[in-house]
Amino acid sequence: MAIHRGGSVYQCLANGSVYQCLANLTAALELVGQLNAAEYNGAAGALSLLPTAGALLGAPTREMWIVYKLVPLAGVLSMFLSLGGSITPSNVGEYDPAEPFSYGGFMPTTGVTATRHMLSSSANSFNGSVRQLCSTEAQDDVSAAQRFAAEVQQRADDDSGGDVGPGLFVAMALQSILVIGLLVPMWYAQRGAVVTWWCRVWGWMYFWYLLVSAVSIFDNLVAAPFTRSWTIRVSRKPTGILLDDTVPKITDRRGGRYANALEALKAGPNTNQHIRIATDKGSGYSRTCFYVVISIQGISRLHAIAQVLSKGASVAVFAFGTALFASATLMSISVALMVLCILLVCGVAGRVIAMWIVAQISRENKPILHKLVKSETEAGEFIHAICELDLQLEIHGHVIMSGWCIKSRSAFLSAATYIGLMAKPFNAIQLAEKAMRGAVVSQDVAGTRATEWGIAC
Repeated sequence: MAIHRGGSVYQCLANGSVYQCLANLTAALELVGQLNAAEYNGAAGALSLLPTAGALLGAPTREMWIVYKLVPLAGVLSMFLSLGGSITPSNVGEYDPAEPFSYGGFMPTTGVTATRHMLSSSANSFNGSVRQLCSTEAQDDVSAAQRFAAEVQQRADDDSGGDVGPGLFVAMALQSILVIGLLVPMWYAQRGAVVTWWCRVWGWMYFWYLLVSAVSIFDNLVAAPFTRSWTIRVSRKPTGILLDDTVPKITDRRGGRYANALEALKAGPNTNQHIRIATDKGSGYSRTCFYVVISIQGISRLHAIAQVLSKGASVAVFAFGTALFASATLMSISVALMVLCILLVCGVAGRVIAMWIVAQISRENKPILHKLVKSETEAGEFIHAICELDLQLEIHGHVIMSGWCIKSRSAFLSAATYIGLMAKPFNAIQLAEKAMRGAVVSQDVAGTRATEWGIAC
């Protein structure tokens, strides 16, 4: 009955008359009895709890930040399902990689934790010799960078973990279905309910959800306690690849042009590297990878202002949502309870799916190595030490192999920017085959021209 009354009120929208809308609403309210009025007031009071739903889903956890880093699209879907709650922690201590995962209490923590291998004896001896040579503070930074690079190399040598099964795609599909599941009861509720001071607006619940989602995404993007961060995709170096030694490496400090590999990447690396495939042995590339994140502790002034604005926006949206739902009328209590139940179930299910994604990825090994540093110079030393390894790296669109930059492209054109760990590493074998085909064609064209020149002479 309330749906029909709300529909009669919205009939004035076709005429575009505010006065007609208010007249229809007044006529509908005059026909409402005391029992129905009490029911509508109770429904409005129940719906006014919706702006607090985000806080009921759980506190921000490091696992949710890892979801956003490893699978950005799944992280964004989790933000849409957070109902305005923050999922990214703002305390630096919560990003400590030594702390075990708790999964927010949604996932079992026995038999799911990743294997933590100790450094090999050779790596320990190497680190010991490096420590003996380090005396100044800068040398200590280099030593720490070398130790972290040894940890990265050890993780790359470990075959366990890294495989992405079809379950992650199913999980993301379920997240998308849950987002749609949020919109259906909202449509049904706003079809019959009317906001007295916003009579002409039909999609007022959609508008509230859009505001809540936008503020939630903005809040989670600026909540991290570090402004500058570098994300590196690490995979094994393809076999059977030959690199041109005459091209300078980004890790070459002998010229004194760049202090470290990070400065070389900022200046624009030399991509004239012509890679080839060895003809005397087979070739192949790794289908799995893991992530290394180097973050500088502290936030900039602009970042701090953004965090203040996000908190202010959250408070404003909370006040607006409370006033909006408290003013809604002509909604039955059954519809209000249906909306509350479905939205809360979808929110909790979205958090459970996000935790399951982290648990699946971290089941056998660490999917991400996170290092917090104090300055950009220290971050450059860590990135430089990693670039010196005999591995394939992808940093902000640059593909680096054994210290050489073999390809530069826009990060927005890479699938890893959107699906993260679910995307395969850069196929250097395909790039080498393309380069070799181009070289053969160039030689054929040059030979043909030389023959034609000889005949003409």
